[in-house]
Order: sequence, then structure tokens, then C-alpha cells
Amino acid sequence: MKNTTNDRNEEGSIDDGTDSYDQDDASNASNHDDDAPDSSPTPPGHISKTWTALTTLSPCYTGGIVAFSHAPSTTMVTAASVTSLAGDDEQSSSLSSSRNQFILAQRGGDVSIIEASTGLLLRTVRKGKLFQSENYNENDDEEYEDDDDDVMDAEAITAFALSPNNVDLIAVTRSHLVRKYSLAVPVAVAQEEEKSTREKDGKQIQNDNGKKKEINDETLVQSVTSITDPAKVTYSFGKSGHSLPVTKIAFHPSGIFFATGSVDGLVKIWDVRNGYATHALHPTSSGGGGGGNRGRYAVTCLEWRATTTSLILAIGREDGSISIHDLLLNAHDTKTASLPVAVLRGHLSAVTSVVWTSDVGVSGGSTASATSAIRRHGGGYFFSSGRDSVINTWFISEEDVTNNHGPKRKKKKTGGSDDNQPRQVSVIKVSYCRIRTFPVYEQVESMILISRKFRPPSETKRQKAILDKNDVVLATCGTKGVIRLWKATPRDGVGGAQNSISDLSLLASQSEKDSFGEENGGYTSLHLTSLSTTHSSPMLVAVDAEHNMDFMFVQWAEDGNALEFATNRSIVGHNGEILDLSVIPQFCDSENNDKHTVAVATNSSQVRIFALGVATEDDVGEGNQHHEALTPRGLLDGHAAIVLSIDASPCGRYLVTASKDKTMRLWHITSKKCLAVATGHTEAIGSVALSRKIGCYDVGGKAAINGAGAFAVTASKDRTLKVWPLPGSDLLNRWSDGGGEEHPLNARLSARAHEKDINIVTVAQNDSLIATGSQDKQVKLWRSTDLALHGTLKGHKRGVWDCQFAPHDRLVATASGDRTLKLWSTTDCNCIRTFQGHMAGVLRVRFLGSGLQMFSSGSDGLIKLWTIRTNECESTMDGHANKVWALDLSPCGTALFSGGADSKIAVWRDTTKERDDAVREVEEHNIMMEQQLSNHLRRKNYEQALDVALELDKPNQVLRVLIEIVEKDAKNGRCIETLQQHVVKWSNDRLKQMLKYCREWNTRARNSHVAMLVVKAVVTTIPAAKLATSYEGIPEILTGIWPYAERHFDRLDRMVGDSYLLDFTLTSMGSLHGTNNEDYHVWAEQRSKYVLPPKEAEGKVQLGGSLIVGGKRSSGNQSDSSDDDVVTIGDSDTEASTEGN
Repeated sequence: MKNTTNDRNEEGSIDDGTDSYDQDDASNASNHDDDAPDSSPTPPGHISKTWTALTTLSPCYTGGIVAFSHAPSTTMVTAASVTSLAGDDEQSSSLSSSRNQFILAQRGGDVSIIEASTGLLLRTVRKGKLFQSENYNENDDEEYEDDDDDVMDAEAITAFALSPNNVDLIAVTRSHLVRKYSLAVPVAVAQEEEKSTREKDGKQIQNDNGKKKEINDETLVQSVTSITDPAKVTYSFGKSGHSLPVTKIAFHPSGIFFATGSVDGLVKIWDVRNGYATHALHPTSSGGGGGGNRGRYAVTCLEWRATTTSLILAIGREDGSISIHDLLLNAHDTKTASLPVAVLRGHLSAVTSVVWTSDVGVSGGSTASATSAIRRHGGGYFFSSGRDSVINTWFISEEDVTNNHGPKRKKKKTGGSDDNQPRQVSVIKVSYCRIRTFPVYEQVESMILISRKFRPPSETKRQKAILDKNDVVLATCGTKGVIRLWKATPRDGVGGAQNSISDLSLLASQSEKDSFGEENGGYTSLHLTSLSTTHSSPMLVAVDAEHNMDFMFVQWAEDGNALEFATNRSIVGHNGEILDLSVIPQFCDSENNDKHTVAVATNSSQVRIFALGVATEDDVGEGNQHHEALTPRGLLDGHAAIVLSIDASPCGRYLVTASKDKTMRLWHITSKKCLAVATGHTEAIGSVALSRKIGCYDVGGKAAINGAGAFAVTASKDRTLKVWPLPGSDLLNRWSDGGGEEHPLNARLSARAHEKDINIVTVAQNDSLIATGSQDKQVKLWRSTDLALHGTLKGHKRGVWDCQFAPHDRLVATASGDRTLKLWSTTDCNCIRTFQGHMAGVLRVRFLGSGLQMFSSGSDGLIKLWTIRTNECESTMDGHANKVWALDLSPCGTALFSGGADSKIAVWRDTTKERDDAVREVEEHNIMMEQQLSNHLRRKNYEQALDVALELDKPNQVLRVLIEIVEKDAKNGRCIETLQQHVVKWSNDRLKQMLKYCREWNTRARNSHVAMLVVKAVVTTIPAAKLATSYEGIPEILTGIWPYAERHFDRLDRMVGDSYLLDFTLTSMGSLHGTNNEDYHVWAEQRSKYVLPPKEAEGKVQLGGSLIVGGKRSSGNQSDSSDDDVVTIGDSDTEASTEGN
């Protein structure tokens, strides 16, 4: 739900002041061509026709599980690929795999596939690209919790895990179904679909049969990031067997097994290859719990031992217990195979993370090394963390124990000795002894081990003293919103296991400036991934409570005496509802080579800064496609309540924000510091605007205080309008260079503007007038010098949501909830034009270029482009699924930014020139093809003319050419040989095109014979089974041809029968003249050949000498002509020849 300041009953409207928009900056483009160095301003007088979406920032993560594609060094290849790759191809595949890194994240009941380099949502597992048309509501999950089970989406995914091969995805639905999805198509499968004649550049490898195959050097499989279809379900394991929802899934490093953990406490082990569950691991309790205590044993953590040679699993539960299972230790005994080898009870609350370390700190020299090779649990230490704010260190030990209660030996059939005695079995006893408990004073949500190869190298003596290569380093995050590094130093082990390792000590901590903070909800998970291509070491990715992913790495500080966190980039998972946005003009090349920068206000007290730029080759990999995407560039944090309106200065240096906390803040964009705060309104400020003259921002001193400089205008729910003068840029720059002190602003003018809530305030391009729109259906114009009323614009039937001054003319455009746009004259306050076309309330309006056109957005999610002179809607852009509250143009007029209640931010660009060029090229091509068609027809090259006519999609020309071909073949006795030659060369689309023509021609008797001959050529050339299975859509087309074909054949049968009666009648009439009938025979031969009896020529029936139809006589002598002879029309040549033989 959108946070509002007051409620509305009007269509397309909600609370007052939730959405305010800055004046269009397009007029500044003519004076400042360097706003966008790579874009040229819209030329004067240019009429735009088409705009298309350049990129869209859609919600990709709504909370829950996040998984990252595995590093190339640990990536497991598919079974089909293992046998087909050898030698250097493995290296090239691993290299290319790093160029297609992706992220999987929960998005409601679906799983998003996110491009790691840009943060773009590419597709979802269940819907593919169709996610763009859905209207996702972030409150849906909360509504589901209050509804009955039958209302829930049974196919919603509750947990998932990515296989080490980066292709297979295991997902469990709300209905407890376990499924395996394939995110990509293996190379072997993809190449089988390619034609053998296609030549591709790449490397050749051997497949299983020893045949040569070519693959591209881009990826081991079809890139997960390049496919747009939904993921394919390759196998279904059936019901999970859990009684409550599955919340945890973990893959074994081998990719052969995976574990599922549920709220009911049960953990099941599954075999991917065979498709069934191998183990069921039930919780163990000291007090014995019934069914009502299942919540105590809910699985909160699943972690496999990171080795492919063992099957060791740690299960953390809600009651603070940790069960260690070794599935290979007692595999021979079915009774004990599912029992834990150790149960650790060292936590008082839910266990969130566990990690194993190698056998560091184990004494014994060479003996320790020898024993570590046979250890099943790896020796070393085991760390666990939980929501009880402590980290426990456990010492792992193993010893061989002789079990006298082993299975009995069977008695031998021969011999008298009794061997039915229990035999002694040597078993390994594993023990986990807690040796350290360290308080961290925050609920730990995630903990990971930073191995030696992932740490920054210690080069100096001071650095080696801080971080030794044998130290155990852990990274933690939790509810305080701070990432911290801890280290534990191994010791010589003198004094037992208790002294074999030191307590944890703080190694590095995230700075207060970079940390997320406890007041914002803290961090929810921490990941170690190799998605960085710009930094040599892997990245730490922290996921916070607001669904953002922050990428950072650990490095030495400049002085080299401490470790610090350096933030690389961020991915915004969910923006919430977009309330307002403003494009920040740029007059110099930014350090990030950004094209445009935009400030966005969401359902938050923070303002987010995004930049539109092209990902470099370092980000996406050499040879991959470069995507333009909106990437975060920082936050403006200072308000105590939701920000409702923002506006950027035309000079691009300052930004003003208005909030529900009744204050307006002035920000310095470069330093992201709050320079000044304006207080004085008694209610929430719903709209804010800055003066538009660039030179005014350099005016300072008393002149600025008296109104000669720049100013800000605010409109509040208290129905007042205030003007705040700003100090000059010199003073503002000193404030930005200072210590961050916030200075007060004083209002110079104040007036009660409307009787109802004010929705919008805007300033004219020359700063002479201020316009306000209100729910009282009026727009008022005020003089900026003294806030005197200049005029009132009356005419709307509902509240006014936006108003905008034209860049050059004395005009103002207004948008209202009555679904109309109106254009007014500021001179006499009369309505000049009214634009109708929206099906819901109009929320925003912006002028394009020089003011000849304007954009509007509405509650229906549509954006329309209008031409003022003609009152016509040139284009309608459908990129949002809900109200479009935010709309703004770049100063150069080449990019349009829109944001709405669907949490999407869309960037649009003018494609009129590209469309016109494409239309021009098509016209030129059609002219050339039509000339070729005319030349072929004039030269009677009908075969070539047929191909050209089909390419031009001209049915009448195709029919004309086919008639000529049929008549030519009839004269030469070739029947349909020419048509059959063409059918062989036709593709599937061409064949469908021709059969559709035949379906239309067959509805008219005059063209039916040509249509039937074409159909005959098709069915006699292509086997019927292939037509039915290999050609999509053709059976349906033939079904439409069939009824008319039967009707035409019936008509021909009747016509032939009637011709004999006519012939008999005329013959009888000729006999009345007696024996002298020479004149009759002359007339009959010359004038009416159709009345003569049919003739047979080469097994065919000839009617009148002009039309040859295949047929046969069913009985009798072919030379005789009797009444018993029956002629059948429409039989194929094959049947005729067969019957004749």
C-alpha cells in the first residue's frame, strides 16, 4: 500500500502531496549541449512518433533465499558435457562461465534470475520474461498468511538451491512438491537442434560417438542469462514427505545429493541421479516432545562438509541444538545410519550458521598430518553461531573404538563348531567438544569462513602480526547492521584442546557510514562469491532487510596497519512504490561515465540515487553484450518519515526533498550532504519545486534574501504555500565542505493557497509565476515576487494532480483525475485545448523538447505522447502494471524516466529516427522487389516471379503467377511438376503462407482449381505424417480447406452429369432435320466443344479440351462409350496409374 497523507475518493487519486514533480528541464538543452555528451538534443520542430523501453529496473528480490552462481573452479559440468569435453576446452569453458555469472533470489512465489554485472532482472523460473506483465504486490505474501490454504498459490516456491553445475535448480513448492529445473540447455542438446550445414566459428571437440562437434567459445551451456523462456522441469521427485513447509535446501558439493529441511524438524536426503530420498533424519530431543513441540525443532540451518569424499551434514534447529550426521560412517547398519554421530547443545536460541575449518592448530607434527589424511570429519574446529548472540568453538576429535555388539556371524552349515557369536567391529567415534564461547552482542544471522586464499595478502611485518596465514577468519552480520571480521589464532596445543586456539578477536568492522544500521533492520544474510571481475579477490555480499545486495571486499587501509571494507557496488532488490523521481542535469562527464543520473523517492525516508550507464567489459566479460542498466550511486538519508516529493536544480548541483516529517531538506548532490533544513509547515509537505534560472543560484547575500536569487517553493497538507530563498552557491559550497552541519532556512513569503489539499507546485521557466494544483479542481497562478494571485484556471471536473509550464510559450498544461489534459494560456487564463484518451485519471504531464509535444501518465499504467498542434496521441507506451506516479525527462530530451506503484523504474528513448529508417529501408526494398517482379512477369520467368511475389506477400500477384505456371505446364503435359519443385524449396513459414493463400482462394469457385493444384503439389511432395507432426499449424489450415474442396468437387460432378443431358438434347434436336445435319456438326465442332462427349487421353478425362481433370473408368471397355461407364473426378495420378496397371 502506498503511504499517504490523506485519502481520496476520486478516480486515479490518493492522498494529498504524495506525488510532486519537478519542471521539465528540456529547455536547458539548447543552452547546454554538454548535458549528455553522447546524446544530441531533440532538434527544434522535430515531431517524435515512437518511444521504446531502453531498460527497466523491476523488483527482483522480495526477501528470502539468495543464491549465487558458483565459481568456475568449483563448477561441476553436466553429465552430457563431461564426456564431450577434454583438454583445453575445460579451461575455456571455465573462463567463459565467469562471464555469465548470475544471482537467484526469491520473488514472492517465484525465483528471479538476475544478471550479476548489472543487477537486471532477466527472467523468472516459473514465468520467464512474462514477469514484466504481472502486477506484483509486495503485500501479497502477507495476505496469503491470513487466507485459507485453498487461496494460496500451490505452485509457489518456498525454498530452492542451485546445483554446483550452475544449471540444475532444486525447488520445493508450497504443496510440498520437489522438482528439478534446468536453467539452461546443455551444449550437446543445443547442437543437436542445429542444422548440420550451418558453419560456426569455434573449437571442435569429440562427443561420445567420436564425431566432431563445434561449440562456441562462450559458455559450457547455453548461457543462463541469455534464455528468456521459463525454466524447464526436468524431473519431479514427488511429494517431499514433510508435514510443514520446507525452508532450507542444501546441495552436497558433489552435486549428487541434496538435503531438505522443514519447519517440522525433519531433514531428508535425496539422490539426484536416482530421484528418491535415501535418508530421513528426525530431530532428537532430551525431553521428548510431542506434535505440539514441532516448532521447537524447526530446521534453521543446513550445512554440508565442503568435501566430495564424505557425506557429513550439520543441522541447526530452533531449539539451539546441532545434529552432526555422517551418512557413510554407519552405512552398513540401517538402524544407526540415520542417527547423528553427535548432538551439540551449546546455544539457547536458533542456530543460524555453522562452519568447519581444516585441521589447524593440531599438535603432533608429522603424526597429525598422517592422521588427518584418514579423518572423516577433517579434524580441526567447528564454529556455530545463533540468535543468542554468541559464537561457539568446538574441537573435533576422532578415535577408533571396538564394538562388541556387532552383527552376529551366521552358523556354518558344515562343521560342528558354533560361530553364532557377536563379532567385534572397529568403529570411529567422533566427538565435538565445546572449548570457547564468545559473545558478539548481536543476533548473528549469518557467518562465513574466509579461507586463506580469499584474504588480502600480508606483506609487511606489521600486517603479518595483524593477520597470520594460520589464523582462522570469520565474517559475521546480524541485527545491528554491521559486518565484522573475527580471527582466532591456533596455538601449540599445550594444555589440551582448550588451549589449542585463542578466543575470537575483532579484526575489522564496517564503518558507521557504510553500515546498514540497526534502525533499518540490519543484515539478513552474508555470502562469499566470485562475481567480481574488477577485483582479484572474491566479494562479500551482504543482504539487508530492505532487500538490497551490497558487494564489498576486504583490503588493507592506506597506512597498511588495518583491514577495512571497500564497497564495490549494490543491487536494489525492491524499491517499494515509486512516489517521485527527478533527473539530475549533468554538465560534465561523471567519474562513472554515466549518461543520466536520477533521484528516486520511494516508500522510505531515504532518497536513492541511480545512474544510467553502460556496463564495461570488466563487468560483463570480454565479448559479451553490454547492457544499459540503472545502478545505485548512493543514498540521501536524513528525513524521519517518508519522502513524498523531490526536485533537482537546473544546474545539477542541488536537490530538495519534502517529507511527511513536515520539513524540506536541501542536499548537495556530489557530497550527498544535507546543507539546510526548512521548517515551518504544520502538516506533511506534499510537493516541492526549485527555481529554474541557472544564474540565480550564483546570487548570494542580501540580494538572495530579498528574492533576487534562487528559491524553493513548498506546498503542504496545511494548504499553505511557502517560498524559501536559498543562499548563493559560494555559501552552499562552504557548507558542503564543512563538517556536515545542517543550517536553517527561513520562509520569505507564505500564503493560504487552496481550500483543499495541494497536490502539486511548479515554477515557470523564467521564475515569474508559480502554479499550484489542488483537489478543489482548480489551478492557481501566483507571482513569485510577492505571492499575489495572478489567475485561476477552472474547468476540470476532478482534482488536479499535476501542472507544468511550457518551456518557451506562455502556456501551462494540467493533468486531472477526470481523465483529461488541458492546455491553458497564462495571459488570459483560458483553456486552449483539451486532450482525451486516458481510460483513468491522469497523474503526470511533461513537455517534450521545445514544447510542441508532451507526455502524460495515468492510473492505468500507460504513458501517452501527444502532439499539441493536432490534438493527436502519437504513441502509447505500456511499461507499468499500476499507477505511474513519477515522470521526468532528461535535459537533452533523449531519455524519459517513469516510475509507478508497481515498483518499476523504466527508461524510455526516442526511436522515431530508427523506425523511420527501418520503414524507409523496407519501402526501398519493396520497390526493388516489385520492379524485379514486373521484370520477371514481362519476360515470362514465372518461377522466379513466384518467389518474389511470395516474399512481397502479394496474394493476387501469387495467384496470377500460379495461373500462368499451371497453364504453361498443362500445355507441356507436365501437370504439377513445377509446383512440386517449388514446394521442396519452401520453408515452414513459406509453406504456411502459401496454404493460407489457398484457403482464401478456395472459397471462390473461379480460383479453386489453382488452390487444389497447389494443395495436391504439397501433399504429394511432403509425407502426410511429416505435415502433421513437423509443420506447426499446417493441419489446422488443411482442415479449413477441406469443406470448400468437397463442395467444389460436388459441383464438378453435377456439371459433368448435366453436360451429357445437354449433349443428348442438342443431338436430338439436330436429328429433326433428317439426314442433312452438316451445319449442325460444323457448329458443334467450332462453337460448343463442351457439349461433346468426354474424350480420354492418356488415362485422363478431357472436357472440352480446355481443362484436364484426373479420372478413371470403373468398368467396361475404354474404347466403348456406354451409359454404364462411371467417371470419378479428383482422383490422383497415382491412383489412375495404379488402376491402369
